[in-house]
Amino acid sequence: MPAYFVSPPTWTTEDMRAARDRAEGIFKEARQREGPRTFEAVCDRIRPQVEGALELTDDLLRLDGEVLREDPVLFQILRYFCGPPISEEDLWTLVGGTKFKRVPSGLAEETAAVISLVIDPVRFPWVEAGRRPTDEERVRAVMATTVLLASRVVGTNRRGDASVRQEAAVAAVLHEAGYELDVARTPIMLLDGLERGRYSRERKVAGAKCDVPVRLRDGRLLALECKVSNGPKNGWKRVNREVGGKAETWRQRFGTQVVTAVVLGGVFDVACLVAAQTQGVALFWEHDLSALTTFVQASDQRTST
Repeated sequence: MPAYFVSPPTWTTEDMRAARDRAEGIFKEARQREGPRTFEAVCDRIRPQVEGALELTDDLLRLDGEVLREDPVLFQILRYFCGPPISEEDLWTLVGGTKFKRVPSGLAEETAAVISLVIDPVRFPWVEAGRRPTDEERVRAVMATTVLLASRVVGTNRRGDASVRQEAAVAAVLHEAGYELDVARTPIMLLDGLERGRYSRERKVAGAKCDVPVRLRDGRLLALECKVSNGPKNGWKRVNREVGGKAETWRQRFGTQVVTAVVLGGVFDVACLVAAQTQGVALFWEHDLSALTTFVQASDQRTST
């Protein structure tokens, strides 16, 4: 990096371990506060949806295109009636590659056929047998499907809430430093695709999504990613694979004019953090963004020298 640019902070292994321990402690405290009542509330909300799906499909014995035309979003619940649950992407591929959030009328029959072929025989044994379910079978099936879907919902909500929280914290730091939000959605392919002193929310940078791209006043692009991990293995995936891969893409495009950084929260392996920093990824912590403030302000001051 040229001498006239301020470098992002570099942490010792001891620094990383201390920050990691603090982040892990915060993560544990949040999970303990959440408690089982949160999951119970999600189950209470989802159970009527599962029961409604069984009612609309006559206990899955009438799962056809007509049902999906009547309720084009029903497939989102029915995906979790499959064994194992089928993802949106897999369903789109099996139906013909068309992406949809509501089943198009012309794809209703094919979508129903795909789901019918993979209905879980463990939870819904009566479907394969071509008979009505017993009361006990239906109760067990509703409970099992509710718990399965609620688990996915809670996990998705946790990730979404964490991402929103981190991005809001970063935005607060940038706003305090005098940076303005750029609401444009066009991909950033050149440095001047984002004006100095501005930042964006999620936006494509050189073909890869960036959570918070920032154009520092010294002219460089700060590509900030926000990552929360629930365990060491997940941390390697989120930081070294995801952020590390993007860092290489952005480095090839912008060279020394880009600083790739990640705001961290949750549980990480110290070796993962050491590897990321060695690969040129700057590390910041959600629980203490003072280092990010210092870096941004120092970069601004460099423009006056």
